[in-house]
Amino acid sequence: MRWVKRIIMVLVVLVIAAIGLVFLLPAEKIGDLASAQLEKATGRTLTLSGGFKPTFFPVLGVKTGPLTISNADWAKKPFMVTAKGASVGVGLSALLGGNIEVRQLVLDRPVINLEKRADGVANWELAQSGDAETQTDVSGSATPSEFTLGKGVIHNGIITYNDATTEQNIEIKKINADFALPKAGAANIDGSAFFDGRTANVSLSVADIKKLLGGQVTNLSGLIEIGELKAGMDGQVKFATGSAPLINGQFNVALPDMVALTKITGGALPDALKGITNFSSHGTIMASDAGLSLAGDAAVTMNGLPIDTTFEVTGPENWVDSLRMDVSLKLTGRDAFAFDWSGLVNGKTGNADGTVDFNASNLPLMLKAVGQEVGFPKGTGKTAMVKGIVKVRDGKNTLRDATFRLDLNTFQGQAELAFAALPYISANLTAGALDFTAYASGESGAGSSPASGRTSGWSKEPIRITGLDAIDADINLVAKSVDLGLSKLGRTDVKLRLRSGAVRLTLREVRAFDGVITGVVGFTGGNAVAFTSDITAKGVQLEPLLGRFLDMHKLTGSGNTSMKMSGSGGSLFQIMHSLSGDGNLRIDNGSFKGIDLAAMMRNLKQAFGGFEGATEFTSLTGTFTMVKGVLQNVDMKLVSPLFQANGKGRINVGDQKMHYTVTPSTLSGDTQVSVPVIISGPWSNLSFQPDMAGLVNLLAGDELKKQEDAIKRKIKKELGDDVGNLLKKLFK
Repeated sequence: MRWVKRIIMVLVVLVIAAIGLVFLLPAEKIGDLASAQLEKATGRTLTLSGGFKPTFFPVLGVKTGPLTISNADWAKKPFMVTAKGASVGVGLSALLGGNIEVRQLVLDRPVINLEKRADGVANWELAQSGDAETQTDVSGSATPSEFTLGKGVIHNGIITYNDATTEQNIEIKKINADFALPKAGAANIDGSAFFDGRTANVSLSVADIKKLLGGQVTNLSGLIEIGELKAGMDGQVKFATGSAPLINGQFNVALPDMVALTKITGGALPDALKGITNFSSHGTIMASDAGLSLAGDAAVTMNGLPIDTTFEVTGPENWVDSLRMDVSLKLTGRDAFAFDWSGLVNGKTGNADGTVDFNASNLPLMLKAVGQEVGFPKGTGKTAMVKGIVKVRDGKNTLRDATFRLDLNTFQGQAELAFAALPYISANLTAGALDFTAYASGESGAGSSPASGRTSGWSKEPIRITGLDAIDADINLVAKSVDLGLSKLGRTDVKLRLRSGAVRLTLREVRAFDGVITGVVGFTGGNAVAFTSDITAKGVQLEPLLGRFLDMHKLTGSGNTSMKMSGSGGSLFQIMHSLSGDGNLRIDNGSFKGIDLAAMMRNLKQAFGGFEGATEFTSLTGTFTMVKGVLQNVDMKLVSPLFQANGKGRINVGDQKMHYTVTPSTLSGDTQVSVPVIISGPWSNLSFQPDMAGLVNLLAGDELKKQEDAIKRKIKKELGDDVGNLLKKLFK
């Protein structure tokens, strides 16, 4: 037991000797020694002032008044660091050995001014002075070159940050932190601050600070919380001079509100991202001079739609300088869409080359999620697909070898997309059979006649063409066939120009009703439709055409027409009553069903009694004008193998009725009487009646002509040529 007592006695003597040494060493000397070591580590002038007082607990050291650390000579603020007071503690064992080891540093209300000038140089880039290994103090004794700190404390500090490269100014207040920078072993920092109205918490731990500062690999883990933002890292790091940092580990990020990120960074948030909430991500990262590998998962809610993401990013050896990376990205909007991208992205230029595969199973929900609500007609705009090879240059997205699908309609070709005030698409497309019957709303539905019935006239159900103002476009389309509901087209070659909801459709070749239609049609949609047209049709079969659009089935033949027409309205009833324009018509080798005009014109009895049959003709020509749905014609000429006739009258397209008179000019054979015919009534029940007034005029004209000829012959015979000439003048 005697040796135990001796050891205790030695320890007591050493403690008493150390305490005595502190009393013998002036407090100013301790402050000077600590100041020299701090200045050696930073390269800046460290000034400690105020009344120095020695401390014994919890560590041996000194308390001082205000302190300052000088700033870079180009900085705006004279000091990089100021503090109202400081407490410096030293190690007893090092002190007994003749060295000063800073065990504790407490800063009271420090202000740290960080600054970056326009060329990117920062004031916190500190240069060490003297030998990298050891330096000699004023007494000539060697001191360690590296700065160590057993425990650091900051009470109620402030950090200001001024960046001339971005014109960004940040101030962080109420900083309270505990940290340690030992010679070796674990170093850590735990603290909190108040930034932009939010409390920030930081917890960072380095497994071996000596390895980290020596450019070797060591473990690092940390968590940063700024308001609702949480970001964590757990892995290995290495910071070596002359090479990119090495990071190899796992990360996780959580941000309930994306708007909070802009307040943290000071940047503006694009409108498209303002609806993002509940963002979270986790994955792995490995970054070094050898390349970049980043992979993980993410989840986000965008305007109410949950979206899951997987991503993989790889970069070459020079990825830090080039920012060229291979990116694989998969997004899945739950019960709405799936989006796959794979390709090369250049972070410096914004250019990209790759492939895209997009499928929307619920297109309205997907568009709502990205802030684009398009009013598709009922039953349309449900699904969509885009697939192709993407090339991005100067903000333009070019797709080649692409396939597009909207609902059941599929297109192939190439397209260019750009995003400005409105999305813009320019495309050259081909397609097979297209079906657009669902894009005109109303009870008439796909494939039904535009008239709601034979006795009720045009349908008054609303017609709405919506969604045209969601995009601007220039599209060339060649399709095998197009079903528009009101009509079915064969081969269709058209050019569409869409601007702010207004469409200009150039019909380069449209096969319809066994003929060819060319021309230009312009229209605007919404709750009412307005259109203009300048159309030429050649070889169009009239019976299916007129039956489809006008519910008329009595006229057949192959027609050629040119017409300019305009109209507007919220229903077919309104549109048909608004039609205005002019045009010309020629019909070859046709017929009027249900009436034999030749027989009626030749036989008065048959004309009064009516006649069932058909009127064959070789040609029918005329011009017309139309005002508010009423067509006027005064120059119709009808040529038949049995007769020729002229016609004039009105066809009221809006009310689906007509009043038209056909007057024979010549009849074949020994016909003595030619009867004009009036065609009138609703289209569904036309009547054919003799024109009695016209018949009387014709009969009276024939009788007077006979009497005139008889008188002329008699007078001429009795009185001679002179009197005959006089009578000619009288009867002229």
